[in-house]
Amino acid sequence: MAQALSSITVLVATYNRSEVLRKSLEALTTADRDGIDCGFVIIDNNCTDNTEEVVRDFSNRLPVVLLKEPRPGKNCALNKALRECSLKDVVVFIDDDISPAKDWLMQILACTTRWPDVSVFGGRIDLLWPGSQPPDWVSTGWIKDFAFCAHHYAKQEQLYQPPACPFGGNYWVRKSVFEKVKSFDETIGPKPTNRVMGSETSFLRDLQQQGTKMVYCPSAVVQHRILSKECQIPALRRRGYTFGRGQIRIHGRHRQNLYLKNRALWRAAILMDYCSTAIRYGLGVVQWNRRRKCELTVHAMVRFGRLRESLNHGLGKEKRGTATGASELRA
Repeated sequence: MAQALSSITVLVATYNRSEVLRKSLEALTTADRDGIDCGFVIIDNNCTDNTEEVVRDFSNRLPVVLLKEPRPGKNCALNKALRECSLKDVVVFIDDDISPAKDWLMQILACTTRWPDVSVFGGRIDLLWPGSQPPDWVSTGWIKDFAFCAHHYAKQEQLYQPPACPFGGNYWVRKSVFEKVKSFDETIGPKPTNRVMGSETSFLRDLQQQGTKMVYCPSAVVQHRILSKECQIPALRRRGYTFGRGQIRIHGRHRQNLYLKNRALWRAAILMDYCSTAIRYGLGVVQWNRRRKCELTVHAMVRFGRLRESLNHGLGKEKRGTATGASELRA
C-alpha cells in the first residue's frame, strides 16, 4: 500500500501546551509507520514552558526534530518549517491536541496514491470530549464545526466542492503545492494576542482559486481532544469573534458593494449593524435555555468580528502584512 508513495513529513506548531503536546506525541508513537519514511517536526512558537524537554523525551521513540520560531503566530511557525526543513513527498499538518488512529499514516498514503492528480487532502476529525458526552448546549452542527473543528465532510471519499476545504487539524498536501503558494499568511491564525482565525483556510483558498483539486478522505481519522476550558460559552464567544474577523480577511468586507459605491453610507450601515447585533447579543444573554443562549450570543460575536474587521480596513486603521495571501481584501 505504502510502496507507491512512502515518505511523509508531519508538521506540528505549538505554543505553551507542553502536556497537551505530550499526549499527542504519545498517540503518534502508536501510529503504524511500517515501511514509511516518516519525520515529525515540532515547531516551538516561542514557548516559555517545558515544550523542549517534552519533545526531547520522545527523541528515542519518534523520528522527531524540534525547531524554534520566536515570532508569535502559528503561521510564522509553519513558515519556519517550510523554509528550513527538507520536506518529504507528502506534508501533513496537524494540531498539537490531536490523537490519530493506528492506521492514520497508512490511510494518508493510500488515499494520496489513489488520487495521483490531486495535491490536497483532508481527513476526518472526530471529537473527544473531556467528559463522556459533549455539553448539553453543543447540539448545533455549525458550532461543532467552527468551535471544535469536527470534520465529517462526507461518508465516502470524494472531491471537495469549493469553497469547502479541509480543516487544519488533519490535512496533507504534496510538497509540490508550495510552488503555487509558498507560505502561510502570517497576519492571521492563532497567536497570543490579536488573533484572527483562518490559518489554513486562507492558504487552501488561495490554492483553490488557482484550480487545485482537493479530496476528502474519511478513512484517515484523528481525534481532536477538547480541553475543559474550551467547553465554556465565553470561550466560544471569543472564538466566534476571531472567526468573524477571519471571514472578512478571507472573503472580503461586509457590505462590500455598498462600500464601493458610497463609503459614508457604508459607515452608517456598519453602525446600524453594530446596534442590531448588540440587540441580538442582549437577547441571547437573557435566554434561560443554554443551547439557545450559546447559539444567539456566539452568532452575534461572529458578526461583531466581521464588523470590526470590515471597519478596520474601511477606515485604513490596520496595515496588512506582505506575506503570500495577505495582499488586498477580495471583492
